[in-house]
Amino acid sequence: MKVLFVVFSDVRIYGGFEKVLFMLFNYLKQNGVDVEFLYLSKKAAIEDKSKWIEPLKIYKDRIHIETFEYTRFVNLKIAIQSLFGFHNKEGYQITKKFLEKNPPNFPANSILITNQPLYIGSLKYAVKKIHKNYKVIGWYHSSLLKKSIGFKSVREKVHNFVRINQIKYADAHFAISTGIRDQILKLEPKAKVYTVFNPIEPYSGPLIKRSKTPIFLYVGRLFEKAKNLSFMFNGLSKVKKDWKLIIVGTGPDEVKLKNLSDSRGISQKIEWRGFKKNPYENLDEGVTALLLTSRYEGFPMVLIEANQRGIPVISSNCQTGPSDIVIPGKNGYLYPEGDMDAFVKIINDVIDGKLGFGTPEEIAKTAERFSEDVVCNNIINALKKIGSDQEE
Repeated sequence: MKVLFVVFSDVRIYGGFEKVLFMLFNYLKQNGVDVEFLYLSKKAAIEDKSKWIEPLKIYKDRIHIETFEYTRFVNLKIAIQSLFGFHNKEGYQITKKFLEKNPPNFPANSILITNQPLYIGSLKYAVKKIHKNYKVIGWYHSSLLKKSIGFKSVREKVHNFVRINQIKYADAHFAISTGIRDQILKLEPKAKVYTVFNPIEPYSGPLIKRSKTPIFLYVGRLFEKAKNLSFMFNGLSKVKKDWKLIIVGTGPDEVKLKNLSDSRGISQKIEWRGFKKNPYENLDEGVTALLLTSRYEGFPMVLIEANQRGIPVISSNCQTGPSDIVIPGKNGYLYPEGDMDAFVKIINDVIDGKLGFGTPEEIAKTAERFSEDVVCNNIINALKKIGSDQEE
């Protein structure tokens, strides 16, 4: 069996999806599965010469990078093309040419896996045009039905409609959360869906103690559209008790968020640490809880990473993922996404001691459900099943 990941990604970013991708790649290789990557990326991202590209070098001939010119409205263009049944150049032509150049490397039971729902129809069409019966699997790392605000909500509604239209072309789906599984089955009741979750890297270091004073932590990209950090800042500004927020990460909305913290009068309570390879270092005072206020997610690995280290979490119960991870009262608490009163009440009750968590050791155990062996074995078993269906 051969697996080709057709990955659409901004190569300047090394985030949760990329970590999972490399982990799964290594696990499949070690367990006898022939794997390759076909990366489609913005030309500017490759030219950026980011350190992100360094991990690719160890795979050498297994990594194939194709670039395309990126304009501001390229995703909207692709969405509109897909609506009318046209197949975009990035998804169709590049994949078709790649498969045509490498026929000996792809046996009859080859499987293509993509993270981009907008391109599933294009990949299926590419396979059809070269007269192969390769299976195409959708492996989505974010909600299929995303929320947005303002003018961007119009664009997001178009994308939502296209995602709904495109997933029907997939032969099967890997759902990284029960929320995404439910979305797929609601949109396509007869779809073959394997709920596999995401694997987490092993952690054997020390657990992080609970802070004596309220210290909250945010780890992730400073990206307002998805992470809704303005909600977090507005909510914390309503908490009149003493608290501190440590932010580890960077992103396109950093300046805007710093200005917001100034306008809300909370800038002196926030410590901006920037990007850190190990975001959990130098937390000697301990942490009360990690905060996540996202409008949507796929499967937020940061919640599990925090739990691995004994840190409880307070998260929005957004689409999708947090409800699979958070066990209320044990490793964290959930509040209804967008519910300011509920968020502020949980923060206040945690500070006052009205709401408690398990011990760091108990919290760390809740992360074992998502270990590399458990999740990657689920994926291998699903691949074997899909491959055997193909041979019949």
